[in-house]
Formats: sequence, C-alpha cells, structure tokens
Amino acid sequence: MAGENAGATARFASFAHGVTLADIPAAVRDTAKQMILDWAGVTLAGSAEPLTDALIAAKRSAHDTGVATIVGKRATATVEGAALVNGAAAHALDFDDYFAEGVIHGSAPLAAALLAVGEDRRSTGEEFLASFLVGYEVHAHLSTVIGQPLIHRGYHPTGVLTHLGTAVGVGKLIDLDIENLSRCLGIASTQAAGLLASFGTMCKSLHTGKAAADGVLSALLAEAGFTGSSRILDGDRGLPTVLAGAEPDLPLGLELGSRWLILESAIKPYAACGAIHAAIDAAIELSKDVRPQHVTQVQCGVSAITIHAASIAEPATGLESKFSTQYAVAAALTAGRSPASDFTDAAVLRPDVRDLMSKVSLLDTYERITEAKVRVTRSDGSTVERKVDWAKGSPGNPMTHADTIEKFFELAEPVIGHHRAREVVSMIDALEEQPDIGRLAQALSIR
Repeated sequence: MAGENAGATARFASFAHGVTLADIPAAVRDTAKQMILDWAGVTLAGSAEPLTDALIAAKRSAHDTGVATIVGKRATATVEGAALVNGAAAHALDFDDYFAEGVIHGSAPLAAALLAVGEDRRSTGEEFLASFLVGYEVHAHLSTVIGQPLIHRGYHPTGVLTHLGTAVGVGKLIDLDIENLSRCLGIASTQAAGLLASFGTMCKSLHTGKAAADGVLSALLAEAGFTGSSRILDGDRGLPTVLAGAEPDLPLGLELGSRWLILESAIKPYAACGAIHAAIDAAIELSKDVRPQHVTQVQCGVSAITIHAASIAEPATGLESKFSTQYAVAAALTAGRSPASDFTDAAVLRPDVRDLMSKVSLLDTYERITEAKVRVTRSDGSTVERKVDWAKGSPGNPMTHADTIEKFFELAEPVIGHHRAREVVSMIDALEEQPDIGRLAQALSIR
C-alpha cells in the first residue's frame, strides 16, 4: 500500500486495491453487515415515499429501461438508474446510518451502487462486503478532515464525499487496478456536489441518489478507459482545498486499514437528522417530569453543527421537521417518544406541538453532535434538565444487533412481508457465503 509520502489520491487507491476481506477484523465485518441490514430496512421504507416514485417516473420518461432491481418495487431500471433510485430511497426518511465525526451518511449511496452493479456482474456476497467496507472507509476517512469544514461553507458532506467512496467501492467490486482507481476518484470528484440549502426538500435525498449513480458511472468510465485526474485530492486545485478550504496536500488517509471508522458510526433510532438525536433523547427523559402546558421556556444546549444544519425554526412539512431541533424537542416532550410518524406533514402542524416549539431556543454549547442538554422552565419558576453524553445509536450508546433487527422488521414487513424479511436477515447475516448478490436484490423487490 502507498506510504505516508505518497499523495492522498494514490494512498486511497492503493488501500482500496490492496485490502481483502481476510485483512479486515471480524468485528468490522459484523458491523458492516449490521449497517447493510439497516440500509435494507430504511430503503424498503423509503421506497414508499413520494420522492422515490417521482424519481422512477422521471427515469421512465427518459426511457431508462433495464433489469436492475429497484428495492421495494416491481419496477426495474438500468444499473445507474437503480443506483440513483435506491440511493435516494435509502435517505428519504433520514433514518439511515451516519458517521458523526465527519457528518456523513455513508451506507445509503454505497450499498445502493454496489447492489446494482453486483446484481449485474453476479458478484459474490464476499466481494460485495469487501467493496462496501472499502468504500465506507474511503469517504469516512476523508470526512474526518474536511467534513465539518464543508458544512461551514454550505456544502452537504454526504453529497460531496460519498461520491468518492462509492466510486472506489464500485471500482473495487469490478476489480479496477490502482491507476484506474485513482482516475475513478478524479471522475467522481468532478461530479461531487450537494448544498445545505437543500435540507428539508427532496433534494437532500437526491444527494445520496446522485452519489450512488455517479459512483457507478465513475467506476464504469474508468474501466472503459475514460481519463480523469489521478491527483484529485492533492495540490492547491484538489477537492479538499477548492471545496473545503483545506491546506494543499494534507496527509489524508494515513490511518486507513488501522482505524476502522465504520466502528465509530451510528445507526439511528429516530427518523430525523442525527445531529438532533441527543436532544430528542434528553427531551424524552424530561417528558416524565413536565407537562407541556406548564412549560414557559426550553433551552437546548447542542453543537454548532446542529444549529447550522438542523434549526429550521418554522417547519411546514415533514421533510423540514427532520431538520428542526426545535420541533423534534417539542414533539418528544409532548409525546414522551419520537416515532417516525412524528416527522410527517400532518404531525408537524399539530397546534400543541407548535405552541411548545415556539418556546424552544438553541445554544451553541458542545462540540460533538451526539451530545446535548435540554433545560425546561415551568410556569411555577422551577427548572428541570437532562444531559445526554452520547445519543442513542452513537458510538458511546450503540444500537445492538437485536435493536437493528427489530428496526428492520418494523420497516421491512409492511413492504415485503414477514417471511421475506426473515429471508433478508438470514442472507445478510451470512453475506460472505452468498454466491450471487443478485439473490439479495431479488429478495428486496416486490414480485
């Protein structure tokens, strides 16, 4: 593998080409399978969302035909089209996993792209799993350095960085050499985009869909001999410098293969922005001690990133409510829980919640998005507060495998039924043994 003195682009390409599943610790592989299962559940649930149907209709109107599976549907598409739709569906409910340090959603585009290409190429489960881990580590390691700077410049890190990890993951799956993996990064980087201004609209999910589709396109173009910069992460015109304002030639990716960032990622218990989860946890705990009608003030100590990305003061739609800490806290204080049904167009208009929401203020208090404190002042002047050090699902308070299976069944059964859902769980638990990943794709479709 490329050493410390190599350029960052070469370092990432060398890692992707050289690592095998046998090199990867068992705990890392198990975590990846847990996240792939979670991806399957949120994508099945997201398949019923209007944005998914709109994407399918648009692709059909463009005569995009093919045999690649669209999850949760009877429809099919080309490999690139299926990656687009499934990548967006996975993020439609904002219920998919996230990597807090880099503020990215890693699995949504990556698994979608790999499933589409793997089904077409008849890849094995072992090849799929190795490629998933390679792609995830690429965009996660990039995000540790430039994820938060991208946010402060108005970019959505997922929309930018997962283009790269997804392209490399697909490149790994189709066995590109180091030179073509480097070019693959160049092709993906020049397509990478995503703006925070899109939060609360369908375009946020389009970011993950485009990362999936563009990742597929990038790898297939590189395979076909299409050229792109092989130093796209290096120098003063590289992506880190141009988009994130980073110093040229940062030593990116030095911990690839030694620090597995997928172990530091989070599976969500709530269908809202991950930066809100700690505040939701605190509000649920406080709901036992407060009555909404007696509340005069709610102060939420959160991170600067939370305020920057998830502080829509007057959400008017379910999509906007997923990026409103004020709304999420008010809803959790009112109900004592935070189900996915709280983040819908109908729920966001409830008068009692909107009244309480107007009393919520946000304070820039913590560095980590997984940390929060909520303080409630009651009409008699008394106060009560709860501090959450690690949001449920985050590395310090993770979702167990059993938690993830329970979440999967809740999301999957309404779409594919209990028997098929059990089949999917079994397939993913034994992913390394699957001779053809197309069997998993078929299990996730409507027949």
